[in-house]
Amino acid sequence: MPRHHRIRVLVLEHNPLLSDGTRLSDLTGTTDKIEASVEELYDDIRFSSHGLVTCETACWERIDEFPRHKVLFNLESGPAHALDEPTVRRLFEKGWYGWWQNDWFTKEICPEDVGFSFDYADLLEKHNVVERRRRGEFDMILLVNQDPVYCFEACMLGRRAYWINGDPIEADCPLTAVMNVSVSRRDANFECFGHMMENVMMHTFTGGTDCFGYREGEWYGMPYEKMNLWQKFILAKRNWDGTTACGNVHFSPNSLTDYDWKNPEPILSTWRDWHDHYPNLTGEAELFDPSVYLPKGIGEPHACRLHHRWWFSCMPHADGRTDDGWSHSWWDYFSTLEYAEAIRANEDGTFTVTYRSGDEKTVSPDDPAVRTVREGDRVTAWVDGKHASLPL
Repeated sequence: MPRHHRIRVLVLEHNPLLSDGTRLSDLTGTTDKIEASVEELYDDIRFSSHGLVTCETACWERIDEFPRHKVLFNLESGPAHALDEPTVRRLFEKGWYGWWQNDWFTKEICPEDVGFSFDYADLLEKHNVVERRRRGEFDMILLVNQDPVYCFEACMLGRRAYWINGDPIEADCPLTAVMNVSVSRRDANFECFGHMMENVMMHTFTGGTDCFGYREGEWYGMPYEKMNLWQKFILAKRNWDGTTACGNVHFSPNSLTDYDWKNPEPILSTWRDWHDHYPNLTGEAELFDPSVYLPKGIGEPHACRLHHRWWFSCMPHADGRTDDGWSHSWWDYFSTLEYAEAIRANEDGTFTVTYRSGDEKTVSPDDPAVRTVREGDRVTAWVDGKHASLPL
């Protein structure tokens, strides 16, 4: 059986307390959507992982003040790194979408670029996040925010953290995903995890981010046998001139443009082969169109989330490892954010695997963390494309 993962989640809810005793979510009309947004994500992950990953809330902390940003806001009370009640009341006086339509905000309140200015360092320090992560209190962080908040969709905290769609935060703790949860754009929440997964798998298979599949014609003419497993999985009309597979987070197999979830034009795809048969892929393809993941009558606001649930569900979720040591369950990488960067043979007949974070694990040749091959008088252990050998 593939490995099961239980992810304990620290939920940090920014929901400022206002002067009349209500909260910002009451002003924006989103109070009843907060817990539902988190539970929906938990269900998306459980469903898409075929039950291999379950999430549970380890701690839910509500933060009363407005979050700090790295830019200065020009408030009536003077320059400040956080918004205040009079400003947000003005922002939302026309309802939630009102803040998108207020030119005065970018002209008067924040004339410099406010994008991704959320102050993660301030949040981590105030909530002692790094020390708590070292103590093992949680495995993942969800930032539940009221707009406007300007944080990344996903970023990574920890030793040798790397880009997962946001600036990495180097810290002395295990690798940790810090994920944004929007209570107003719930259709986009699972997309944050999609981009996280894309970057984790690119790092796993290439050690970097040179395997994206978003550029039009990116792999036209490239021989299929030269591709790694991740490239083969994300093949789409967008990036390849052969039979498609499952596409990526922005492009389904037949998409012509970004978020083209309802394109009715059928195209040959091996998605079912990945979903049902991996690791014993047959190469069999069938005509694909959006009816695969979109029931009849489903509106556009739900199409994004349903596509992502389908896309994640096609990912390998089997037991064992490939010949060169990659896990047959990509949910191992999703849950730990780790991949092997090196393996060495030890004189005592064991192998030591070094992971991205610098953590090391010493294993015997029979440990499922590696795949071993015995040939002649030597045994070779493989993990994530790295190998080392020992005499028998």
